[in-house]
Amino acid sequence: MNFKNKRSALILAALVFTGCSDPAANTVLKRLHLASAHTYYVSAEQFKTAAFANPPAPDSETQKADLAAILDWQARRTKADCKKAKKTAKAGYVFFWGEKDPFPSPLPPEAKTFFNNLSSDLEDSVANMKERYRRPRPFKAYPDQAEPCINKSWGYSYPSGHSSFSRVFADVLSDIVPERRSEFIAKADEIALDRVIGGVHFPTDIAAGKVFGDNFHAELLKSPDYLKDVEKVKSLLVKP
Repeated sequence: MNFKNKRSALILAALVFTGCSDPAANTVLKRLHLASAHTYYVSAEQFKTAAFANPPAPDSETQKADLAAILDWQARRTKADCKKAKKTAKAGYVFFWGEKDPFPSPLPPEAKTFFNNLSSDLEDSVANMKERYRRPRPFKAYPDQAEPCINKSWGYSYPSGHSSFSRVFADVLSDIVPERRSEFIAKADEIALDRVIGGVHFPTDIAAGKVFGDNFHAELLKSPDYLKDVEKVKSLLVKP
């Protein structure tokens, strides 16, 4: 395996097996992002300047509503809610497919490479978006009020990485198995909301992640390599 493939494989492993909120995964992702990036389907460079809505201003009514939503969930979330939010913090390929995985087991190398490459492009793109806005997470912006019940994530808050990743996975998996789109979108929305319930993202971070995810997917659809690889992956599905 060459360096580029190792890098993308480690990114996906960090996302799937430890989760973006896990300190070990964060260290891996941060170091890998500093390494020389390679574009597979969508260049991350465009997301340094692409048109996108700014996060709410610190003293705006929207920001106040964001904080109110965080504190509302904080007051009424249960231990079960927090336990679930910890679980979905590790969202990745396995959380969409679960026991209904339509691919052979173990995952065919071609499919694994596809998801690795997709995750590599997306991780760099999300990092560029977060760096543009540098919005503090709730527990950093309001350290005396916001108290997460899951691991505190490193880095900036806007847009949400989990919301972005889950939305892109939902869009991509819908390209592969279109009849299950509603299922994928519902799972993505569930994962995104858990970030608010857990106290590590504002609602507007989540909304921005969904918009960004759809924007990223729109760029994927312009990539001949992506479209070609989607067809290859479709051919690997278990036949009914």
